[in-house]
Amino acid sequence: MTDDTGEHPPKEPDSSRSPPNSPRSPEGKSIVRVAGSIGAATFLSRVLGFVRDVLIARFFGAALLTDAFFVAFAIPSMFRRLLTEGALTSAFIPVYSDVRAQQGERSARLFSGAMTVSLAALLAVLCLLGIYFARPLVVALAPGFAGSVEKLELTARLTRVMFPFLFFIGLSAIAVGVLNSARHFFVPALAPVVQNIVMIAALLVAGGLVETNEAVIWLAWGVVAGGALQLLVQLPLISKLGISPIPALPWRAPSVGRCLTLMGPAAFGMAILQINVLIDRWLASFLADGSISYLYYANRLVQFPHGILSLAVAAAAFPLLADREARGRLGKGEGQASARSPLAEAGRLTLFITLPAAFGLIALARPIMEVLFERGAFVAADSSASAAALRAYALGLVFFGFVRLMTAVYHSRLDTKTPVRCANWSVLANVAGSVALMFPFGFVGLALATSLASALNAWLLFAGLRGTEDWPGGELARSTKFLLPVSAAMGAGLYLLNGVFWPAGADIWVRAGFLSLEVIGGAAAYLLVSWLVMPDSVALWRSALRRA
Repeated sequence: MTDDTGEHPPKEPDSSRSPPNSPRSPEGKSIVRVAGSIGAATFLSRVLGFVRDVLIARFFGAALLTDAFFVAFAIPSMFRRLLTEGALTSAFIPVYSDVRAQQGERSARLFSGAMTVSLAALLAVLCLLGIYFARPLVVALAPGFAGSVEKLELTARLTRVMFPFLFFIGLSAIAVGVLNSARHFFVPALAPVVQNIVMIAALLVAGGLVETNEAVIWLAWGVVAGGALQLLVQLPLISKLGISPIPALPWRAPSVGRCLTLMGPAAFGMAILQINVLIDRWLASFLADGSISYLYYANRLVQFPHGILSLAVAAAAFPLLADREARGRLGKGEGQASARSPLAEAGRLTLFITLPAAFGLIALARPIMEVLFERGAFVAADSSASAAALRAYALGLVFFGFVRLMTAVYHSRLDTKTPVRCANWSVLANVAGSVALMFPFGFVGLALATSLASALNAWLLFAGLRGTEDWPGGELARSTKFLLPVSAAMGAGLYLLNGVFWPAGADIWVRAGFLSLEVIGGAAAYLLVSWLVMPDSVALWRSALRRA
């Protein structure tokens, strides 16, 4: 006899399943504590990522070489986000949780093994096609490059070198899903550190051995090597935990088809922010040299708090929501209603960390760009231009976080269609806004359109949950009422302080030290005032420290 998924549940309890409050169970760790673990690993990765970007700016500036590299790197990265990183994880974890809850650990390992085999075959074919059609792909994604033979050919060459990165990083996504389902988050979050270390090493070695034009090729090979190592560093922990995928043909695990079906709509819904950024890059290819690089550096900066903080919250909440929904579908009484508390907690955390981060980035955009990137071929004009784009992206930081969090809620309920409908409207709004704003505001208009489109996407996702047990509107409205004015006041104070006391022309270490004091002072003031006006927000972090 089969259940409604077409699979055969076990006739008796399976001892391989984790009991409540075990390290593998969702109750064993709070969202705050897990998010802190993910955030710490991601912080190290982002710091090294900035070191990498500083070196890229120093060696190549913000012109032809960087435009070519960023577009070429964006092509396999686009397929990664569409097919693996976002879509696979969002579809894989709920299905994996269902299989483990119904059939036990070995069936879950067979499912992950069959998914690995299927994905490896798909990615191998895509890599071969991508290498063969590299030039048309560049023309499609950056049509403005067609006017420069040198830029087009260099970008196509870099694309061919970097496409195998998709294969390794795609399989790494399976490893991330398996480890996250087993409540291990730190190692998967730490894996990108390896990527950045390899790329930094490639830049440093190439900078002393070859010409500048060849150094960018070395950097591309560093991308591929880093992707392979990201996969390899996760394998020992998977083996130690006894959850290694068991290689199997897809038809040996019926849930593979179910997972692939969910991946289709999830691919679009989860990757909406990246799609909007690619639209910006496509349109920016028609603007002056450097426009793509300005958007890239600005997006990297806004991704720092987004990746370390808000994405960490969503990543921590998702497996918990997925497991509870899976038990709810088995009739164990822990379905959608129980998801309300973690969603409200995650939503308040997202507001608590993204609101001050957004106002801080707006206030300190220029000095941040100056301290991080203004050296070598990256000059003062590049800092000012990148800072303008950063301010426009920062306006959408809160919405970027909520789009990921709310999408995770829908995916935990195996609903991938609603996020797609919302994403469709968001993409249309981004295209329309980009075309309308790029003429009066140039590349800054493209960044602003991305922020506005993400705001629309977040609002539509929230509206879809209104009236359900998952609706956290009341809690979030109360949090916003207190945190928004506090964050705005902090940003205004930092802007005025920087305008009066910024040590322009001083040594780089003096400016870096002053910027660090501004950031620390702003964060301390925000935490203090938040504690005075809204003690329960800071209590979230205090409770996490007590559990650590």
